[in-house]
Amino acid sequence: MDWIIVAKCDECTEEKTYEVSGNTIPYSIGDAIEHCICGGQFIVDEILEIG
Repeated sequence: MDWIIVAKCDECTEEKTYEVSGNTIPYSIGDAIEHCICGGQFIVDEILEIG
């Protein structure tokens, strides 16, 4: 099963999309998963199941 994770920076307007494989949802809405170049953090905003 594959998942599309949409994360948005909590400081600027930057947005990232990740494709992750696994049997379970890898993150929860609201999880901080990566640092942004502006100094903020990317927060999981949306999780989509594909496949």
